[in-house]
Amino acid sequence: MPRQALSSFLCVALLLVASVVHAGVMNPDLSIIGQPAIRWTDAADDAARERPVFSLGETEVILDAALNPYARGTFTIAFADGETRVEEGYFQLLRGLPAGLQLKGGRYRVGFGRANASHPHALPFADRLGVLAAYLPGEDGFVDTGLDVSWRVPTPGSWAVTANADLLQGDGFRRERTKSAATDDPLATDDVDGDRAREPRTAWLARVSAFAPIDDRSGLELGATLTEGTGNVAAATRTRVTGLDAKLKWWTSETSYLLVQGEFLHLDRDEAGWTSGLGYTRTSVRNSGGYVFADLNWAQRYNAGVSFESFQDPASDGARASTVGAFAGLALMEETTVFRLDWRRVAPARSPGAFTDPVAKQTLTLRVIFSMGPHKAHQF
Repeated sequence: MPRQALSSFLCVALLLVASVVHAGVMNPDLSIIGQPAIRWTDAADDAARERPVFSLGETEVILDAALNPYARGTFTIAFADGETRVEEGYFQLLRGLPAGLQLKGGRYRVGFGRANASHPHALPFADRLGVLAAYLPGEDGFVDTGLDVSWRVPTPGSWAVTANADLLQGDGFRRERTKSAATDDPLATDDVDGDRAREPRTAWLARVSAFAPIDDRSGLELGATLTEGTGNVAAATRTRVTGLDAKLKWWTSETSYLLVQGEFLHLDRDEAGWTSGLGYTRTSVRNSGGYVFADLNWAQRYNAGVSFESFQDPASDGARASTVGAFAGLALMEETTVFRLDWRRVAPARSPGAFTDPVAKQTLTLRVIFSMGPHKAHQF
């Protein structure tokens, strides 16, 4: 057995044994969510072009439990591509604090907008939204270690308003600077710590969301989010992302509903450089974009929808990229076994200096999302 596979197997075995050994002391809910998939693409630069590729996908092991009447603890451990990582590990204080405050601390998916806070298996499409990947920090989502404080704002009428404030470690905002040819460039003498890259710099996030019921089951939620962190410590460059989001869930019958969700993001980022004799320089990147999708669910087992996103790609000097998609899903009996089919056509942004747009690529993905334990592969 390969060493990485053996390591993953031992981690799962230890979790299972621990849940039994400590029964009666603190026996957490234990769930496993699998996401095997088949993917086909016509991308010219893909070695598997126009051939099906089978993948185990990402497997999630989730443990959570009430620590006491006031607090809960949650761990999410992910296995993918032979690697094991703690995706989330946090505690929550849900009651007992003054003014109805709630507290969350540890490593968690940061609550920027709507889609980032959701686990990938909860979304109706297979790939991460391109605008979120381009604008938010983190390779696999905006996940950070920090502290979140939330407060239910007293408001008159039927609106429910919640305010969140996060203080984050901020390492995901870091951006390595390309070393210049100047002999006095700090990276010329120390390419590891020449820009003081190992010095910590915290980031922050603020969010306000408001929910309004439309009828007994339907509702509209609006939100605004702002986050900022340090890209280069020595050059004092900053990255700021502003987001507006909306989500409508409208029940059309007892067993059917339409979900429409969208986000608009604006990226304001400094890029660090070095000029001989002058020192650090900064250039500004200001890009905008967003996405929207509609998902119709009916008969409690079926769903189908379409998606669209368009954004200025900061990696292509602000040239615009776009994606159109369609998806459909089937739950066998309920949410423990779900089949999802997802088609996407991606038109990448034109590269700097190019005179023609790159060829668009199509991807077709079939996923089977199955879950064991209390955490179901819930439909979004």
